[in-house]
Amino acid sequence: MALDNIPRLGCGRSIDSIWASIDRSPTAHEEQCKQCQTARIQLERLSAATRALRESDLHDPALRPRPGIKNAIMDVARAEVRRGSRILLRAADNGATEISEQALSSLVRFAAAAIPGVHSRRCRIEIRPASAGLASEDHQSGTTGTATPAGPRLIVNLRVAAAPGIDIPVMAEALRQEISNAIPAGVGIAAGTVNITVEDLYDV
Repeated sequence: MALDNIPRLGCGRSIDSIWASIDRSPTAHEEQCKQCQTARIQLERLSAATRALRESDLHDPALRPRPGIKNAIMDVARAEVRRGSRILLRAADNGATEISEQALSSLVRFAAAAIPGVHSRRCRIEIRPASAGLASEDHQSGTTGTATPAGPRLIVNLRVAAAPGIDIPVMAEALRQEISNAIPAGVGIAAGTVNITVEDLYDV
């Protein structure tokens, strides 16, 4: 299955759709979604800077940006607004290692792409402090029963659409296991609890 290459926030909204409506009032979803609010604030700054640049160009054509500069700016903007909150992987005397929540969401979506008959939609990741004795709970949520290493406690909430006729319980368990394996393999922390919600069927 092909990966969705459209830049998206953890709530599922695309960066491009927010940029396209940046001069209009926020939607009902954007008024309630912290990720969309953060994206709008940063894109509004970009919009203001773009307007100022256009106005300067009207008075001094020599300031006109070279071809491709707009695309380069948008690439940087998309990368910045998608990062979201930072997750501490490990700390040491010489510094800390972190990963963005959005990068972790991308890892989850990539794992979902390995399961036939599944289209990933919204992905939300909750972060809780590490605690002891998590082996039994992790086992219930689809990971192995081994002891959980020290680190942040993750709760992955993924909403998906499934192909018609698919065995949903079997698919959900396979997807949960794929994600539970992909996160520690990719970033070295336990996946914690993985919640899968099948909210729709899609046409094949």
